[in-house]
Amino acid sequence: MGYSTRKQAVLMVTLAVLSQSLAFGAAQAAAGPATGAAAPAAVSKLEGLGTIALKQGVSVKLTDAALLPQEGGNVLTYTLHYYNGTGNSVSLIDYFSKVTTSSGVVIQGKPVTGSAAIKSIPAGGSQRVTYYVNAGKAAKINGVRIALYGWDFSQADYQKKLGAFTVPGSYSTVTARGQSRQLMLGELPVTVKAESLHIYKVDGKVYAKLGVSFTNSGAKVLTDTGLKGYLVSPGGSVFELTPDKSDAKVQPKEQRTLYYLADIPSYMKLDNMSLRFVQEDGTLQLKLPVAEYKLPAAETPDLNVPANAVKRLKVNDSTIDTQLASAAVYSEDNLAKWSLKFRVRNTGNQAVTLPAYPLRLTTAEGYGYPVNNTALAGLTLKPLEERTVELSAELPLKLNQGVLRLHMTEPAEENRIALPVAIFQIPYSLQPDHLLATEYPVQNPLGTFTVKLEAVDRLPWSDQDQVVAKVSLRNTGETTVQLPALTALLKAGDKDISGSAQIVIDGSVSHLAPQETAVLYIAGHLPYSYNLMKLKIILQYASGEAKANFLTLFTSQVDNTLSTVAAGEPLPIRLTGKKAELLERQTRIYPGTDSKLIYTELMMTNEELRRTQPAQLVGYYRTPDHQYFEAVISQSEASLNAKEQSLVTVWSKLPPEINASELTLYLGEGIADGKLTAPGASPTGYIQTAGLALNIANPAPLPSLQKLGLFPFSLSVTQATATMSEDRESIETKLSYRLTRSALYAAGANEHKLVAELLDPFGQPAEKLLPLEAELTGAGVSDTLSFTLNNRAYKALTGGTVRVNIYDEFQGKRILLGSESYPVVYEKRAGKKTVGE
Repeated sequence: MGYSTRKQAVLMVTLAVLSQSLAFGAAQAAAGPATGAAAPAAVSKLEGLGTIALKQGVSVKLTDAALLPQEGGNVLTYTLHYYNGTGNSVSLIDYFSKVTTSSGVVIQGKPVTGSAAIKSIPAGGSQRVTYYVNAGKAAKINGVRIALYGWDFSQADYQKKLGAFTVPGSYSTVTARGQSRQLMLGELPVTVKAESLHIYKVDGKVYAKLGVSFTNSGAKVLTDTGLKGYLVSPGGSVFELTPDKSDAKVQPKEQRTLYYLADIPSYMKLDNMSLRFVQEDGTLQLKLPVAEYKLPAAETPDLNVPANAVKRLKVNDSTIDTQLASAAVYSEDNLAKWSLKFRVRNTGNQAVTLPAYPLRLTTAEGYGYPVNNTALAGLTLKPLEERTVELSAELPLKLNQGVLRLHMTEPAEENRIALPVAIFQIPYSLQPDHLLATEYPVQNPLGTFTVKLEAVDRLPWSDQDQVVAKVSLRNTGETTVQLPALTALLKAGDKDISGSAQIVIDGSVSHLAPQETAVLYIAGHLPYSYNLMKLKIILQYASGEAKANFLTLFTSQVDNTLSTVAAGEPLPIRLTGKKAELLERQTRIYPGTDSKLIYTELMMTNEELRRTQPAQLVGYYRTPDHQYFEAVISQSEASLNAKEQSLVTVWSKLPPEINASELTLYLGEGIADGKLTAPGASPTGYIQTAGLALNIANPAPLPSLQKLGLFPFSLSVTQATATMSEDRESIETKLSYRLTRSALYAAGANEHKLVAELLDPFGQPAEKLLPLEAELTGAGVSDTLSFTLNNRAYKALTGGTVRVNIYDEFQGKRILLGSESYPVVYEKRAGKKTVGE
């Protein structure tokens, strides 16, 4: 060969090499579409084609061939497996292949990007290289001929044909139903099998869910299959599949089922569907065929869950049991308000956090209404842990409530189809009326309890009413439960009074040991004219950034259940840390023309075992026909030792027509901001109210001023003198008295006044106040009260008497405590004898 001819040949070789190298990329194993052995029948047919010798000790065989229809021309790929039995490396630049399509077009194959880096066959080794050609409109793989060539400068065109493979007419690229196929994915041998095809019909749409198992036979983790899937109908319709989960890792020696989803037309026939895997070659901007599988017969999963049945769900790699434990409904404002108890249990061996499953109620009429899933979303369950959460929903009352379903759907994610998970049947059940003094079981994420509605009281509060529910809560679990900070939602019939609601826990209990009971008072305000027929109480606590329901109570027993103690009997206060007894000391009526006052003194005894500040009392006087008169209460702010007593005064202004003898005094303990109020503070409600029958009696005035009582004070007039001088127009009167106060009792501010009234012989009055000093103790004080009465008529008198009346004055109204008359001493001028000498 001459120089010019050899130079031309070298140039042609170089151009051919460059052409091939531009098409090469990463190794075939990393590409994914390069496949190994297909299903046994198909592989045996290709292997039956034998091998082609490239040179002594070097051979090649065809291991795979596929054709993928797509825009811009159908892409044909084929994989050649090279074997080098020599002791030296063999360069692949010396060999190339050409494809003759079924239509007779000849095209030189180029390596896909994943095989472009393979330049040689190592000594004693082998290499798989995948090539592609644009086969145009060629629609069949059968009959395709793949010829192998080597460069030979002795030939006219410098090419020597070494042999050819012809794809048999019986060859199929589709793996038979139920069969697996080994693919090389990321340098890893992975056995792939189409396991299932499930069809879901949701809201008029049809979705397909394919299950595909991947068995990693390699020694490394398969982090990404690199495959893109398509659902193919027998008629050639192609539907893109989206992975159900972004996590597609398969550990060495692990078999894992991955799921793919597709949205398909409702009219599509589902017989003989296929799964097609391709890989996108970004450099070539082509979709390369990888494998195709005949799918199992389509199945429609039965998602219906009968009442009280358990539905097992898969969450990541864990399983949970779910159950609609109970459902109740009540009506309000033309709405049916449903409360659903939903039980979840982690049956796995590791903790699992539940996703935010969208929930909705569907009616027989075809309408769907959202369900509040706050309590379920993000709930973490430890292994074998079980929780019951409360779900709620509202829908129009006019719809059929007897045929409802609870639909649970997979959480919606971007670029992902959310399929239904379960459809729970909901038994129609009116929300039970919780009866008084009856225990009901309660289960929530914090534990198991029994709850009992002890009492529901409706009482006046200024120009409103207040409703107070007393609830006992017993821990029936086996471990101590920490009570969370609770808030209350209160519905009085159709009226929401939650804005005024507050909760007081007796003794501020924060933990409940097994079988221990806490007593809760839930109070709220409502208009006094409102006709209260039913009461709903929902206690909630903070759960993350949301509120979770602790318990719900519903009752129509809203009549007052107040107890009353007989007159003369002690009224107990049973609140923990504030235990005391109240005993009526006296009740009086202060008369008046336009109104009168009822006044009650109570002795409060500290029944705690140590020094305690009493609770602030709140009270009302009530008539038999339920007219209420707000009471003003004064009590000491001082703490009391065990069995120490204090004086509590209670009074109210009454219309003159009220029969005071029929009144009952109702007393409770003041609350504000969820706590008991201390004496002197301003309560916003009151709890533990009970009635006290009264013994109303005004004592008869005493005929002597030697010993008058105005508890805890005592007054004694020790001496009284009245004198008048001859020819004078005045009478001088002096009262000497002693005032003492008992030191045995604490008392609040004293608003009583002692009034001394002096009546002259003609009945002319004069008044003066005797100061009541609250700090008087022990021996008390002695003092003199002086009166000077002036009247011209006195000149005609030579004697007579004056009368002294002592009044208890309270809020401007008086009660006569005692009266006594004293003689007037007539004094003559000097030298004259006085009357009586």
